[in-house]
Order: sequence, then structure tokens, then C-alpha cells
Amino acid sequence: MIHFLYAIIIFPIEQIIEVVYTLIYKVFEIPGISIIGVSLAVNFLSLPLYIIAEKWQETERRTINKLKTKTDKIKQVFKGDEQYMILSTYYRQNGYHPIYALRNSLNTLIQIPFFIAAYHFLSNFSSVHGVSFLFFADLGKPDGLFNIGGFSVNALPVLMTAINCISGAIYTNKLGVRDKLQVFLLAFIFLALLYNSPAGLVLYWTMNNLISLVKNVFYKLKNPLKVLYAALSAFAIIFIFYLLFFNDGALKKRLLLSFFCLLVLFVPVLMKMYIRLQNYFMTPLMGDDKRRLFLFSVSSAVLTVLAGLYIPSSVIASSPQEFSFIDSYTSPLFFVLITFFRFSGLFLFWPFCIYFLFGKKVQSFLTLLFWTAVTGALVNNFAFQKNFSVISNTFTFNNSLSALNASKAASVLSIILTLTFFTAFLFLVKHRRIKIISTILALLFLPLTALSIYNISTIHRGYVHFAALKKNELSGISGIKPVFSLSKEKPNIIIIMADQAIGGFVKPIFDQKPELYGQFDGFTWFPNTLSFAMHTLMGVPPLWGGYEYTPKEMNRRDQIPLVDKHNEALLLLPKILSETGYQVTVTDPSLANYGSINDTSIYTQYENVQAFNTIGRYTDLWYSRNDFETVPVTGAKINRNALWFSFLKISPPFLRKTVYDDGFYWETGEEPESIETFINSYAVLDLLPELTTFDSEKPSALLITNETTHEMIFLQYPSYTPVRKVTDIGDGEFSDNRYFHVNSAAWLKIGEWLEELKKNHVYDNSRIIIVSDHGHNMNAKIADTELAIPNERREAYNPVLLFKDFNSRGKLQTDMSLMTNADVPVLALDGIAETINPFTGKSLRENPKAQGLYITTNHLWQPFKHRKRIFNIGDDQWIFVHDNIFDPNNWEKADK
Repeated sequence: MIHFLYAIIIFPIEQIIEVVYTLIYKVFEIPGISIIGVSLAVNFLSLPLYIIAEKWQETERRTINKLKTKTDKIKQVFKGDEQYMILSTYYRQNGYHPIYALRNSLNTLIQIPFFIAAYHFLSNFSSVHGVSFLFFADLGKPDGLFNIGGFSVNALPVLMTAINCISGAIYTNKLGVRDKLQVFLLAFIFLALLYNSPAGLVLYWTMNNLISLVKNVFYKLKNPLKVLYAALSAFAIIFIFYLLFFNDGALKKRLLLSFFCLLVLFVPVLMKMYIRLQNYFMTPLMGDDKRRLFLFSVSSAVLTVLAGLYIPSSVIASSPQEFSFIDSYTSPLFFVLITFFRFSGLFLFWPFCIYFLFGKKVQSFLTLLFWTAVTGALVNNFAFQKNFSVISNTFTFNNSLSALNASKAASVLSIILTLTFFTAFLFLVKHRRIKIISTILALLFLPLTALSIYNISTIHRGYVHFAALKKNELSGISGIKPVFSLSKEKPNIIIIMADQAIGGFVKPIFDQKPELYGQFDGFTWFPNTLSFAMHTLMGVPPLWGGYEYTPKEMNRRDQIPLVDKHNEALLLLPKILSETGYQVTVTDPSLANYGSINDTSIYTQYENVQAFNTIGRYTDLWYSRNDFETVPVTGAKINRNALWFSFLKISPPFLRKTVYDDGFYWETGEEPESIETFINSYAVLDLLPELTTFDSEKPSALLITNETTHEMIFLQYPSYTPVRKVTDIGDGEFSDNRYFHVNSAAWLKIGEWLEELKKNHVYDNSRIIIVSDHGHNMNAKIADTELAIPNERREAYNPVLLFKDFNSRGKLQTDMSLMTNADVPVLALDGIAETINPFTGKSLRENPKAQGLYITTNHLWQPFKHRKRIFNIGDDQWIFVHDNIFDPNNWEKADK
């Protein structure tokens, strides 16, 4: 319960602190200045709350002083119950209730959540550890500026308290002893609380006290608001000038910060414009307390359900297993709940606190603001939802370039639609049609809630199914039991499908690690290889099933469900090889049965075929063997990024890149990189020598799927091994590319296993194919020239393909023949078995390469996004490719 209360009350403030810190740090790159900037920003944003709190306190003081003479006499004359009854009657006659005394503590109450948020953020903020600023050697530790008699004295908390006392003395100058005691007692409480705190946190609170002192001085002036506006305007102009002409930080971040500073100059103009608008349009709303409150409430509720429930639950429902058993979080429903509670704080708790603190004018403004926000959010989420490519379980994109690029038309249209709803609101309010607005929002609330409940039900069912499979098959093991068996006498066929391995990285990796050339003795590399899609859903079927399972051909067979055609492709090689006398082992069949987990049950009907999942099975063992500390990172990232992904979805298209912030979502960046998903697959490759025996009496076929190359993390150079904190990424051309790191790690581990095959005399009698289902649309510029296809790169459709035949030896060869990963079945079966598709009776050797190939740029990577029997591929999502794929002239848009 405390966790959820924290999410509602404190987390919104902590997010503001983190975003402001990150923005300022990206400009100045000095933690101390960022902390000071956070203090200034938080005080500026909370200033209206403090102003209204001061008004309530002043009202309380005036009321008490007005009633004091009479109440003192009552207390002198009457005692006990009689005194209580007479005082109660007197208070009631004067419109006062003793509970109103709490107004006197409102200023203090407001400070508490801000203090907790700042304390939690800065006291646990590792990025300031070891960082000096001005006189402070380490912002992550108490300052210890002076030593007296061998004792270290922290000067900053003392300075903080001195400023607080001066500020309190000015504030309580004409107030009673009670008010003075309250202020000074609070100052010394903060001294006790913060004395041994990190200097960074005390610096933040010292700046708060200094700003409070300035505010109290302003209150004593004749026109405090005018003086404050003049001071802020002068500061904004100087700061903007500095940002634009002297600072060399990130240009976009400097412009964004300058824009916010510029708004300060236009505050009076904006306020006058709004007052005119309010007086002309919103008088009916200001005069109807009940309808105003209902409209504000339902706007807040719709926004909360949309961003806090519907959006995150839709993503998690698409693949519940990816969000299950993350760190200490068992069920993925926790991630939905925590996101909902956080948005409840952002859009319900704090807005309602502000709503009830202010009068009807501010309440009307908040109602207009929330109506505009909720209609804009609905428009942006549903009308401009655009395909966001593959989303990881930390809500980051595999291809943010194409996912977040907004067309000018979409950007302008989203603004026009939002302004239209804004205008409609004013029109309906002016003509006293407030009930229409409330009814529309209430009707929107119901389906959003129903869809969210359906998503939650889907998540729960998926989790229960995955948990049962995990218990039976995927549970961690404490020891090694070989699962792959190869023969020394009979032929072996080995296919390793390295998910998303990038063809263009083969040469730079091998050149950087020359030992790989020796390990891959006898192999031929086919650089000129094409995949038929950028995602596993449409990239895997042709790899295992051949050309009859390309997206174009699967759509032609429109009488058969897609899931059945997908399963056919996965079964083709195991069926043929097992019926030819091979003992077949299949691991981690991609999207088998289109289930929430790779469903190995599709192989149970075939003798001599064993299938199981290895990904994630050896993770705990790997951690134990490598004495690797497990740090719960992924769960924390999901908790945070789920909220920011919702913000991204409800933002106008032109703002989405800013919200995404290159995948950091305005995070401070001190969290370590999540590597658990990488280890789930990497552990299998690392343990391959121990997982393999060489005593099979039958010909053996290993069809292995591995996702080491699918992850996106940095590894420790030069061995490309996973470590908790990477200190060296190398200095090569692709050293700053995460995919280069994981591809390097995979090749090095496969190379070690090939050496093991040679030592055990099974290398020469083995046919080995290493292939991927697709590449990745990263901007690594492996190809010399760009494609004339917007947001698409050749790397996405250029998979790995390496082939070694029986008894093949010699230096790695390069063959520029046009190949596709759909050639794998024929390469595997050539000379072994009849190359006939057992499900259709057609020859596997028939292929259209000579006439050219049709691939698709469709990025709907989830099965449920397509129809039952055909893929939802638009006419403009086909590309015709022929001959050399590195010639951009050989790529052209095709109708079908």
C-alpha cells in the first residue's frame, strides 16, 4: 500500500525533479548547477501553491484574531462540555470550524511531499557520487568542510539553517509567538534530518531556503508580483542569451530550455488574453459549481484511464510473457497497476488538490486545460498511432528513426484537431451546453475502461499459461546436462538461426578478431543475402520452410490460417530429416503456434524429433558460475518507461522524438544497463561445449535458435563479455554500436564451439549453416549509399548467411551470388534427402531469384495485428529487389 501511495503522491514530483535535472545537465554537464536549476524550477512551479497557502494562512490568522476576544472570555467563564458546546455554537455562528486551524499548517504540509521526493531522488543519486562542485569535494557525501578538534563539521546544513532562520524572522516579523516557534522549530528539524545527508541534497534544500528568503523579502515590497516578473524576465533574457551564444551543449536541448525561459516574458500577455477569453466564453462554467466539478472530474478520469491503463495494458497484452518474471516482479499486472497509480497522481490527486485550493476562475481554467489535454490525447493516440516498429519490454524501439519521424501533414493536422476541440469547448460552454461535453467524456470513459479490463484479462491469461510452461520447462537448473548430441561417424547437419544477426557486420567483426577466420575454417560467406521482411513474424517462415513461405506466397495461400502456414515452415526440416533417419533436436522455435511462448508441442507427433526451449534456462547457472551480481534493472525501467511511453503515445507527432529522448525518456542515466535478456541467450552459446556430446549413433540434426544478436547492449571490449558496468567499448568504427557488440559476442562464442567440434572430430562430417531471419534498420551505414525508400535501410534486409559443407576446409570464402535465407532448406538437404515440401508437394528448389524478389517493409511484427489467413501488407509496402542488393538502383517500390 505504501508503494502505491508513494506512486500517487511523491512520484509525480520526483519525475519533475528528474526531468528538470536531466534537461539542465544536458546543457551544462555540471551536476551542481543542475541541482541548483532543479531547486529554481521546483520553486517556480510550486509558487502558486505557496501563494494560495499563504492566503489561507492569512485568512486563518485574521479569523482567529477576530474571534479571539470572545473565545478568551468563553474559556474563562465556562469549563468542560459546557465550554465545548458554547464555543462550537459561537464558531458556527461566525462560519468557522476548528478543523480550519489546519490551514495554518498548509505551507508546511506542501513542503513535505517535495522534501520526500527530493530526498529520495538526490540521496540515492549515484551520478553525483565523487563529483565536486565549488567548495564541495563530493556531492554524494556530507560536505565536511571544517574540522574542529578532530571532528568533521558539515558547514552546508548550518548555512541552510541560518538562511532558514533569517527567512523565518522576516516572515514572522509581525506574527505571534506561536507562528515564530513553528517556523524556527521546523528549521532545526531540517537541520537534524539533513546534517549527515549528501551535500547534493543539502545544496538543493539550501537553495530552497534561499529562494524562500527572497520570496519573503518580495512580500514586503509594494508590488511584489511586478518586481518578481521584472527579475524573472531579466534572468530569462540573460539565460537565453547565454544558452544561444555561449553554451556548447546539445542544440535541441538548449533551444527547448530557451523556449521555456521565453514563456516567462509573455506571462502578462497570456494572462490578459486568457482573462478576456474567460470573461467572454466561460462565464456559464464559472457560475455552475456542480457541472464544472463533474466536467473536470470526468476529464481527469478519462485521461488517467487512457494513459494509465489502456495504453500500457495494450502493449503488455500483446506479449505477456515478455513482462513476466522480471526481477522480483512475477506477474506483468504489477506494471499496469503501478503505471495506473502514477497517472492517478499526475492526473487525479495533484490536479484535485490544486482544484480545491483555488477559486472558480482557476478551477474553470483547469477544466478547460484538462478538456484540451484529454481530447488531444485521444486524437494523438488513436488518429496518429502509426506503427512503432518492434517495442522491447522496456518500451524502447528497435527502430526509433522510422517509428518517430512525423510528417508535416500529421503534425499540422494534430494541432488543428486539438484546436478544433478547444474551440468546440468554448462554443458549447458559451451557449450553456456543458452537459453535452460531460456526456461525450462519460461515453468515452466506459469503452476505454472496458478495453482496459479486457487487456488486463488477456495479460492474466497469458501470464498463467506462461507460468505453467515455465514451471514445466523453463525453470532454472543448477547443473549441466547435455542436450545436443552429434555423431563422429554419421553425418551431422547444424543450423544456427541467430535472430537479427546483421550480415554487414561479419567482415568488420572478423577483421577485428582475426582468430575467427581460423575457427570458421571451410565456411563460405554470402554478403549478397536478402531477407523478406525486417521482423521475425515474416522473416522466419522462409528461413525454415523455403520460398513457399515468403510473405507474398503465404498471402497467396489465403485459404489456410497464417498460424498453420507458420507451423508448416517450422516443421518442414524436422519432418524431412527425421523421416530420413536423422535424430533431430529443435530449440526455441520462433513464434510456434503463435503462442505467448515458443510452443514446442507442434513437434510431439514426430518420432526422432525432440524440441525444447533453452533461452532463459541457463541464466541462473551462468550467473552463479561467473560470480555475477544480479541487479534488478529491467523491472525498474519497465516501471518508469511504461509511464513515459504513454506520454509519447498521447503527445502530438512532432513532440514524440523529444519525449522519447533517444530511448532515455529524460532519465538521468545513472541506472546500469539491463543485461538479463541478453544473458538468457548468451548463456546458451557460452555453455554450448558442455551442452554437446559426441556419441550419437544416428545421423544428427541440430536446429538451434538463439537471440544473443537480438539484444541491444554494450559489452566489455576486447572480449565482448557481459559486465555490470562497461568501462571499455573499444575504438573501432562500430565500437559505439550496441548491435556490433552483441554480434561480436555471438561470433566469438560460436567460434569457440566450432573449435570444440574440431577437437572431438565431428567438424568434417558436419554441414553447418549460420543464418538470421533478418537484419536491423540501424543507421550503421554498412552500405555505401542510401536507399531511396524513406526510413528504410539495407541493413534491415541483409541477414547473415554462412555455409560450410561436409569435409570443407580452407580460408573463409566470399561468394557474391544473390542468396536469400529461404535458400537454407535446400542448402541443408542437398544430397541428403528429397527436396520436396511434404505439406504442399512442391519442389523446394523452385525459386524466383532469377526474376527478382518481392520483400515487404511492413512493420506489424505481432501476429494479432494481421488477419487470420493473410498478412496486412499495404500495396505501398512491397519492394522489388534483384541481382546485387548493394546497388540502390536494384531496389524499387512495387505495387504487389
